[in-house]
Amino acid sequence: MNRTIKEMSMIQLLEESRDDLVAFRISGHIDKNDYEVMLPVLEEKIKQHGKIRVFAEVQEVADYSIEALWEDVKFDFKHASDFSRAAIIGDKAWIDWLTVLAKPFTTAEIKYFDFTQREQAWQWINE
Repeated sequence: MNRTIKEMSMIQLLEESRDDLVAFRISGHIDKNDYEVMLPVLEEKIKQHGKIRVFAEVQEVADYSIEALWEDVKFDFKHASDFSRAAIIGDKAWIDWLTVLAKPFTTAEIKYFDFTQREQAWQWINE
C-alpha cells in the first residue's frame, strides 16, 4: 500500500450495530475497495431482517473515488426499499444536500445531523 496517512480510508463498523441496525464511521479517502467490504455487511443484514436502519458518521472524508460513488449508487437503487431509516452525521453542507437529494429515490426516512446532534441522531434512529 502506497497511501499516506492522509489518504488512508476507513469504513469502521461501530459496536452499536446489532439486529437491524448497521452503524458505521466513514473517514479518509473512500474507494471501491471500501464498498467491497461494507456492502456485503449491509446485504447480509437486509437478508436477515428485511428492512434495516443505518447510522453513518462521516468524518473528514477527503474524497470519494468515482468507482466508489458508482458502487454506492448501484447499491442504493437495488436496495431502495430495504432501508427503514438512515441517520447521517457530519459537518459538511454537502452531506446534508446528499440526504435531501436521496429522499425521492427511497422509502426510508433519511435525516441529517451535525456532530453536535449526535445524541439526537442515536435517539432518532432507535425510535
